[in-house]
Amino acid sequence: MKIVIVGAGALGRLFGALLAKGGEDVWFVELDREVVAAINEKGIGVTVHENVAPEKIDYYPARATDSGGAIAACDLLVMAVKSYHVYEAILGVSHLVTDDSPVVALLNGLGHLEVMGRVVERKNIIAGFTNMAATALGPGLVVNDGVGKTKIGEYDGTISPRLQKISGMLNKCAIETEPVQDIISRMWCKVIVHAAINSVSAVVRQRNGHLIEGLESISLLKRLVDEGEEIADACGIVLGTTDLYAMLLATCRRTFNHLSPMLQDIINQRKTEVDALNGILYRYGKRNGVAAVTHQTMFELIKSVEKSYGMMDEKEERF
Repeated sequence: MKIVIVGAGALGRLFGALLAKGGEDVWFVELDREVVAAINEKGIGVTVHENVAPEKIDYYPARATDSGGAIAACDLLVMAVKSYHVYEAILGVSHLVTDDSPVVALLNGLGHLEVMGRVVERKNIIAGFTNMAATALGPGLVVNDGVGKTKIGEYDGTISPRLQKISGMLNKCAIETEPVQDIISRMWCKVIVHAAINSVSAVVRQRNGHLIEGLESISLLKRLVDEGEEIADACGIVLGTTDLYAMLLATCRRTFNHLSPMLQDIINQRKTEVDALNGILYRYGKRNGVAAVTHQTMFELIKSVEKSYGMMDEKEERF
């Protein structure tokens, strides 16, 4: 299959490397020309820890361009950009999204499906998320920080033939994938847990595993999860039988030494995805009568940190 990955950040690179290793034809659409050049020159470099000798890096073939218009057609798209870039990103590849080449959205947070649905037909969007963890190094390089399942699902809750085909292809490429009927509920569960982990790790500057070693951080994580559940209930989202505390603990243990994406962004003085995590939960809560004061506080703290290194507080397309 010819697969276009929109966004060559950490997750995009890891997916691209695994897909290429599995024999798929991988293309990237990426605005950073330095990353585009690196991928076109050497492919995607993958390692399992940050400090590794160059001869120990495994490279996998891929092609990259800074313009979606340079690609005429494909069999599948994977949207792997930062949540705040989704509108511009889907505009740039909208000509590729058809009944025969759907787009799988693997973005953090909530709200991006609605944003994408303003540009392409909703029936051609497959919702999803992954629990794989990765850290971007230099241009074209990525650290595989942890294996985790990927879930994908149709809006209408069916396990369609195309969903089964995509899932089969991803599993063949060692991307453990499960097609599910309740993808929206599962996305909310992941967002509630990851909004807690990302924001707390970013504020206290600790790797994921250390967050569950102190009573103070555990208490803060619990309050964020409790608020998230209350917000979901007010929005009419049925979370099912998922134990979010157990999910949080398992995530922190599985990615013990991983720097959360939000902490990586702050360390590198980049814009974070707090708007799509704590910010959107706070806004959903406010609209539905839930005083989500802990999510509001974390949102405001992260925004204050962003402003300290010059990030402008621009309104995102999702809101």
